[in-house]
Amino acid sequence: MKKFLSLVLALVMTMSLVTVSAGAKDFSDDGSITYKEAVDVISGIGVVDGYSGGDFKPTEVLTRGAAAKIICNLILGPTTASYLSADTAPFKDVPVTNVFAGYITYCSQQGIINGYADGTFRPTATLSGNAFMKMLLGALGYDSSVEGYTGPNWSVAVIKQAAGIGLDDGNDEFVGSKAVTREEAALYAFNMLQATMVEYDAKTSVDINGATVTIAGDKAKEVAQGSYDNNMHKPNLQFAERYFDKLDKTETTDDFARPATKWTFKGDKIGTYADAADVTYTSNVKLGDIYSDLDMSEKDKNAEVYYNGVEADDVAVSKGNTVKVSSSSANNKLVADGSTVEVFYDEDNNDVTICIIDTYVGTISSKEEKVSDPYVVVNSESLVTEKDASTSVSISGSKARFETNTDNFEEDDVVLFTYSQSADEIKSVVKAESVEGTLDKYTLGKNLTLADTEYKYSKNIAFSFGSETSMTTKSDYVIYLDANGMVIYVDEQEFDASQYAYVLYTQSSNTRFGKDQVQLVMSDGSVKTVDTDDDYTSLEGTIVYYRADDKGEYALRQAANVHKNGSIVTTEGDTTYPIATYGVLRNGATTFDMKNTRAAITTKTGTTVYGNSETVFVVAESTAAGKTDYSVYKGIKNAPTIMSDDPTTPATETKAVEMVYTTSGSSDVVTFSFIDATGAYVTNGKRDVVFLAAESATKMITDGDNNQYYLYSAVVDDEITTVKVKAVQDAGSVVLAGNDTVNQVVTNADYNNKGLLTSADAISSSDYTTLTGTGVWKLSGSYSIGLSGTTASASIRYTVASDAKMYYIDTDGVITKVDDVKNISSDSTATYIGLLDVTDGDIAYLFIQEVDNGKQEGAGSSGVVLSGISASYSSGTVTVTLTGTNAGQVYPVTISLVNGGTLVKLTTANVTGAATTTTATISAALSVGSTYMVTCGDQSFVLGV
Repeated sequence: MKKFLSLVLALVMTMSLVTVSAGAKDFSDDGSITYKEAVDVISGIGVVDGYSGGDFKPTEVLTRGAAAKIICNLILGPTTASYLSADTAPFKDVPVTNVFAGYITYCSQQGIINGYADGTFRPTATLSGNAFMKMLLGALGYDSSVEGYTGPNWSVAVIKQAAGIGLDDGNDEFVGSKAVTREEAALYAFNMLQATMVEYDAKTSVDINGATVTIAGDKAKEVAQGSYDNNMHKPNLQFAERYFDKLDKTETTDDFARPATKWTFKGDKIGTYADAADVTYTSNVKLGDIYSDLDMSEKDKNAEVYYNGVEADDVAVSKGNTVKVSSSSANNKLVADGSTVEVFYDEDNNDVTICIIDTYVGTISSKEEKVSDPYVVVNSESLVTEKDASTSVSISGSKARFETNTDNFEEDDVVLFTYSQSADEIKSVVKAESVEGTLDKYTLGKNLTLADTEYKYSKNIAFSFGSETSMTTKSDYVIYLDANGMVIYVDEQEFDASQYAYVLYTQSSNTRFGKDQVQLVMSDGSVKTVDTDDDYTSLEGTIVYYRADDKGEYALRQAANVHKNGSIVTTEGDTTYPIATYGVLRNGATTFDMKNTRAAITTKTGTTVYGNSETVFVVAESTAAGKTDYSVYKGIKNAPTIMSDDPTTPATETKAVEMVYTTSGSSDVVTFSFIDATGAYVTNGKRDVVFLAAESATKMITDGDNNQYYLYSAVVDDEITTVKVKAVQDAGSVVLAGNDTVNQVVTNADYNNKGLLTSADAISSSDYTTLTGTGVWKLSGSYSIGLSGTTASASIRYTVASDAKMYYIDTDGVITKVDDVKNISSDSTATYIGLLDVTDGDIAYLFIQEVDNGKQEGAGSSGVVLSGISASYSSGTVTVTLTGTNAGQVYPVTISLVNGGTLVKLTTANVTGAATTTTATISAALSVGSTYMVTCGDQSFVLGV
């Protein structure tokens, strides 16, 4: 007797959540397999397997050829069956080369399968449920001719017999005429393993009017146990006991104390699978209702109750008992809406077992794929408690891991999970369903209405932003549902910085202007004064989420999780509180410290929050004219360094810095912030190594905002880029702005809000020893290089770190990264700057400046200096004359366009030298009216066209 009182959705979800299969194969589509126990066992013994991609494809239909293979694997075992072959074609459409030919031949010879009247078998055709059942019955020993599995009504006889011995158990919607799917085939084969084999005492065949009819002395009878082990624990001989004698079935309980079956094969555990409950509930239930639903005739006054696998208080399941499973007298607070209450009834002994299983919500914090048993790590958002409903259980460390196919999850996925207190481990994890919409209303502790639909709260509901009371109507949320359609997790809709703003000033319709208005600093740094649908004076000085209607009227809602680093007051009167003196806000913190080289932000003494790559910073700064500019940055690494204390004058506190910000849920990670840095120390300081290529320096540039700078090719953060170096550096800077003769390597570079490098420090001797000189030599050894000296043997040998950052710089200042020290060539004239890590003793950075003077790279000898160069141009050809050349020497000649003080390289050609003077032609399309520079080694010639 089975009664399932809960919703179908709840039951299916519950079963998928709490089925345990620790040793079974993990298919990538495990979550879509309905008959998990059957698939695990059948695949575990090798009868049916998954695909090469790791999936099982449970709903894919079974072909007739594949069905024959399953039957052979069942009867002969997968290993023996794999050697089956066909000497001749068993059917005219099954050649011996067909992958299923051997299986089809065997099943045909054993009388298990038949072809069609036209002599075909149709191996790729789908197989009906009835036809597959007929095959299974044949493998169990049933004779088609005796049992009536032939003729026009064969399917009636087949399904009657199959249902009679339980081959379709587990599929209440079996339709024999439909094509059988792979997981249905696994289910029916699984049932067959536990079915009893049959045999016949005698069979006689007679000819009646030309037709052969088999007459049996007896109907099929069950085969005795004989010498076979009783591994299925049933009377007589089951199929598995004869053909899979190492497959063992044991009745036990699972980690939730539910009656269960444990399957092992050859001593290895396949899995433990809970029995289907006799009745299932999804909320607290009266004990008298359980009595009625189980059709009991006698009470069980000591029915055992288990909570997450741990024994709780016994209860009396009796007629008319109005006390509930969870009450003040027993199991207090253990059951509520969203709990799963599974009841198992042993009618023979009149024993009732009640298992309470809670579903919790969490997020995937990480997943580990590169181990033998991949797993995900679950961060519980719900409060997990012991059976006293108050003592919390920490789900952390190894307890937060769940072995599974990690392809089914991504980091930050919201998941439902179950936890067994008796096993002290997570037992199941599935992704939660979600619904998005605008919050209409909510009733504390009971329900909420989202997009006009009411949802009840699940017992273990959690809120990403900490408290239910932080929710605001007319704001958008994402709710996650448990298996019963109840809300188990509420999150703000995915953060969209473009819909956030800071409220700078408000006025109500009661003022002399007669309208509700606000002044907003938008997420793009612009300032807007807009009309609003209500009086929002209470939101002044905070961060809001806004919407604008078709008429341009704004509706504001305070953002969730807004924090401030002081009693921040806005500047409602500039005459009293001029911005140039007091800033946009007042009463912040004089200990504010935010550096873009680290995630931690000290908003005030004792309070630290964190920025990440998604954090949006809106920063207010004063201009020289006393106005306020708002700049926007995304990501802590891109934001400026902001400090109350100017590090150049540490004894003087510059200004209190105000910060208003939102965080992600109850965490300390900032999502959106407004920072009043007017008058504070603001710089884009980074403590990374910065290299400036001297040869790339342009003439001084003055842009439209009167910023004056030099543009350099550079290496910053191990990235080849360009850097704008402010013409006038701050006091203390070691950078030589405009220097075009000496390469510079600096650290702790500071940038202003225009992106100009304003200062930098020399490389610290406590971090690196700076190496400079001439001569770079390729040496034997994977991580060795010689520096200085006129020959390799005379050089100083250094070890290069395996992750060293190495670069070539050509004579035009073009920088090229070197991935391997083996790619560095010997060059006696190349200059270098190396940074030797004082801790490891290895070269961490190496910058090699090529000297382009006609020397062949790698020659290992001194180069030859030219004495002169000249050039002319005519009809696409540049004629170059080099003076002071050596016969056979190769001389690289470069032609560049002179563009506003910057050289733009066009082409380089190698010219083979003659004795004393060499003349060569180079193809190049030059423009009339332009100026070009022709260079070779240390000589250059200005060519006007």
